[in-house]
Amino acid sequence: MADSDKKVQTIQDISRVARMLKFIRGRGQQPTTERQRLQRELLNFKKTVQHGFPSKPTALAYDPILSLLAIGTASGAIKIFGKPGVEFYGQNEVSDGCGINKIIFLNGEGRLITILNDNSLVLWEIEETKCAKLVKVRALALEGKLKRISASRLESGNQHLLLGTEGGNVYLLNTRSFQMEENIIYQDVVIQNVPEDYKIRPGAVEALEEMPNNPKKLLIGYNRGLMVLWDREAQRTEQTYISTQELQSFSWHPSGSKFKSAHNDGSLVTWDASVGGRTPLEEPTTIYGPFPCKPITKIQWHDSKSEELVIFGGGMPRASHSDRYTVTAMKGTDEKHVVFDFTSHVVDFLTIMPEKNAAAGGQALVVLAEEEIVVIDLSDPEWRMIPLPYLVSLHASAVTCLQMVSPVPHALWSYLKKAGRQSEATYSNSAFPITGGHYANEQPEGEEEKESIHELLLTGHEDGSVRFWDADGVALAPLFKFSSEPYFTTGDDFDDDIADDAGDEEDWPPFRKVGCFDPYSDDPRLAVKKVALCPFTSTLIVAGTAGHILIVKLKNQDEPPKKIIGTVMNIVRDRDGFVWKGHDQLKLAESKGKMKKQAAQKGATVEALVQLHPPASITAITLHSTWGVLAAGTAHGLAVYDIVRHVSIQTKCTLNPNDLSGAGDTPISRRKSFKKSLRESFRRLRKGRSQRNANPNKAGSPAASPSKPETSQPGGAAGTSVALSRPVERQVEARPVEDALGSMVRCLALEDTFLVNQQGTSPTLWAGTNSGNVLIFAVTVPKGNKRKDEDVSCQLGKEIQLKHRAPVVNIIVLDGIGSPLPIPGEVNAGLVPAPDIVGPHRVVICSEEQFKTFTLPTLKPFCKSKLTATEGSMLRRAAAIRLTPSNVRAEEAQYALFGITNMGEILSLTLPDLRRLLAVPCIKREDINGISTLGFSRSGEAIFPVSSSELQRVSMATQKVTELKCHLTNMTRCKPEATTNGTTNGDAASESGASEAGSKKDEATGSASLNVSSGTEEQLEVSMGELTLDSVKDHLAPSSPGVTTSTPKSSPNANNSTAINSSTPNEKKEAAAALKNGGNSQSTEQKVLDTPPDVVDQENDAETATAAAAAPTPEPHSEINGSADGKAPLAISEDL
Repeated sequence: MADSDKKVQTIQDISRVARMLKFIRGRGQQPTTERQRLQRELLNFKKTVQHGFPSKPTALAYDPILSLLAIGTASGAIKIFGKPGVEFYGQNEVSDGCGINKIIFLNGEGRLITILNDNSLVLWEIEETKCAKLVKVRALALEGKLKRISASRLESGNQHLLLGTEGGNVYLLNTRSFQMEENIIYQDVVIQNVPEDYKIRPGAVEALEEMPNNPKKLLIGYNRGLMVLWDREAQRTEQTYISTQELQSFSWHPSGSKFKSAHNDGSLVTWDASVGGRTPLEEPTTIYGPFPCKPITKIQWHDSKSEELVIFGGGMPRASHSDRYTVTAMKGTDEKHVVFDFTSHVVDFLTIMPEKNAAAGGQALVVLAEEEIVVIDLSDPEWRMIPLPYLVSLHASAVTCLQMVSPVPHALWSYLKKAGRQSEATYSNSAFPITGGHYANEQPEGEEEKESIHELLLTGHEDGSVRFWDADGVALAPLFKFSSEPYFTTGDDFDDDIADDAGDEEDWPPFRKVGCFDPYSDDPRLAVKKVALCPFTSTLIVAGTAGHILIVKLKNQDEPPKKIIGTVMNIVRDRDGFVWKGHDQLKLAESKGKMKKQAAQKGATVEALVQLHPPASITAITLHSTWGVLAAGTAHGLAVYDIVRHVSIQTKCTLNPNDLSGAGDTPISRRKSFKKSLRESFRRLRKGRSQRNANPNKAGSPAASPSKPETSQPGGAAGTSVALSRPVERQVEARPVEDALGSMVRCLALEDTFLVNQQGTSPTLWAGTNSGNVLIFAVTVPKGNKRKDEDVSCQLGKEIQLKHRAPVVNIIVLDGIGSPLPIPGEVNAGLVPAPDIVGPHRVVICSEEQFKTFTLPTLKPFCKSKLTATEGSMLRRAAAIRLTPSNVRAEEAQYALFGITNMGEILSLTLPDLRRLLAVPCIKREDINGISTLGFSRSGEAIFPVSSSELQRVSMATQKVTELKCHLTNMTRCKPEATTNGTTNGDAASESGASEAGSKKDEATGSASLNVSSGTEEQLEVSMGELTLDSVKDHLAPSSPGVTTSTPKSSPNANNSTAINSSTPNEKKEAAAALKNGGNSQSTEQKVLDTPPDVVDQENDAETATAAAAAPTPEPHSEINGSADGKAPLAISEDL
């Protein structure tokens, strides 16, 4: 017995040693501490810039001196734009009232004031530094319903901001001290000389305009139609103009002798400024009458080469065109009349005048709509649109996919730019009028572009188009657009003659469609699902929803165009019982109208069409242009195509033989019965309870609670400490074989690596499915001259089945030194060295639940890093990214594996040993679209949508950071004034004017004097006949009545103002008595904001995450449950 026991012990020792040797060989050479430190230094997570059009815009402003454009949004964001590359961001505190109603530039100062929904005002300032930022300086809030701002106007000298309120008064905000002035234009004083029927409730202030060439006179418009020319110096009403319709807006003629008013019935009225009353200079004109029309919301009146130029918004007939969003431009009497028709609601518009000669007419009309911004060249005879260098609507058609492409040779980039200009023949040749600011590394005007490597962003859209964007810098500029719609026959196609007849619409009003936003698609089957671009051969692959794949060459079309080669590939040809129940496939177009559209599409030539059957949506695509091989996957399998000879190579069905439903992409439960499902649920529940109730003190128990660590006693069981040191892991249930859509191909890769032996590399195709299955095909590509004559073969060589059947997200093959294999053509272009083939290659299988590395060609497990079991999250996307510049030698190059989880967290791991480097939150977990659409760049950046129209750019490597480095010059900024004793050092002339007006008013009305006892022993005279509660409160406040301010710490606090809480007009005597007795009382409406005076930059700069190193679990063929030295056990499992 003793001999037999010794033999058993010897066998166990030999087996243990063999397992350890196998483990050591599998681990290979470990990275040095210096290499790990270097990798961490090369990581830098930072949210940098945003691209696209601001979501939900609400306000527009322009600085004519600095040539800056500002847009405010409903979320409180403010964005300032100059020349391409000059942008500044600001963000109000997120709250219910943070939306921006109005933006007012302090022209030439680099400052602006925003009016928010909660009736507060915020002063912003652009720093005077080389890397300037938009910072929040001061904030002020008006309290009370009567003081709600309804109109605003900046003085020509930038000294005051005039604020009209719903109560009818006009307040003055000192822009230097950012406090309210005592000089208030009261509605009661303004309407003294108006007819009696307009003295009662004239309404809120609707518009304020200074008279041109005479800023001392102010035109005030009230809601009911009353307009008053107010002399600010004499503090009296000079003229009164009365309209029978409610007022919406008005605008002065540049001469200042007349003005036009716009009203709620769609009419325009011209008034002589020197003649008041009810009789206008011209009879009211309803442009699109005589039937009822919508209100004209805004009007501008300019001179254009001695002819009148009138621009207004709205005014369409209610019955026929009430659903249109329009801006009308009229020049001369009958010379030109255009109604610009937009597809989304018009928020605001403004006119940019020529810098030197304003009398020459408008230079450009800028119209801000809800979904786009349009700039129209008013100096162009045809009033054509000016192409936008930025702020282009990404969502002109809904974005369905995006792809970052780098590196892109300068030749392709230049060709796309040139081809894009050719397709913009309908646009004006004028330059973009917004030219303010400067940015770092700005290229001097006139200097030729240097040849360099570029980066492109490709976006696929719902209408079947693919857009190319220049992603090199801050401004995301459009380069080129390819549309697949002209090549297919859709359900909405009409006969050519019918289409021509449909174009003959009525000539009045003279509508003209402008803008590019078109949310409607002719056919949902046109939607682009996947795009691929080989930048070295200019080959574009466009894969759509109906199983169609277009092979496009980015070159000019031949004359005459060649016929498109069509190929049908049946993926389920070996499944006789399969029945497809989804949509039909698209057919190639043959009509004359479609042919005309194809000929008009410059810069791209469609060579072939591959139609997969069933026509399900394309879920994965890969292209190897050097071999001339294309592979595509769907929910039913994959197909391999030869793009050189345009023939089919291979199809592989991944459907379960028992699943012949053919229901398309809709998940359907495969459970055999409800009883079985319920039984399995109770089994899992009992199993979970038994594990929770297990003895936590049991040695080696994985259920030991980590919250109660136990210290290993001397001589005690070492297994307890070993078990407690193991990371807490969640139990991950194995997914059922019949799981819905388990046959879907999630990822594809064409790589030149070891498959049979290590004697030489060979072409391979890797395919990962939703059921955790990895198929490896051996591809044979003829070489040399035989390539065009012989077929390419593809045979299934090996297969990997992951243990938990988790969907495979990505497959990355590494060379002998652990670097990802280069993309086709990159080595021949001299951008990267040839991959190492001396050492064994490895492949990283990225599934939703874990990362796992295998050695090639043996496919032995090398190591793995668990994700779902340790953190509870699942991987959504993954990519290998280079952390060092391209000029670094291959031996010193650093790479990392990045991924985004369903919790919105970005992960980074080392390659090939999968050690955790970085884990930082990036996207909100509720933003499913942003997580699923995020795209990684090979240069160390990521991009994802933050709204339907905006993209957020993220930097993850220090070698590639796209930052805002811009500044302004030629700013004339005045220092803010200090406040003393609750008063501001404002305009002395305004204060004297106010006192003179008060004395004249008392003389005219025979008012009684009231001695008001206050802190300054000041005597105040008011008229009892015109006394109101609102005017009493405003007169008593020495600084800003009912105003909330936040001032710098250096400024002394303002004195407390006085308020009366009377509520009805009948209590005038009580109000006067309260003035005597309550002069020192604290205003119940005054409230101090908690905004600190030294407000830091509110821009949401990126956070820098600390790298956390988490050792992965190496994985040879056996399982080691523990070690005597107390280190974490190595969980090894065989997944082959």
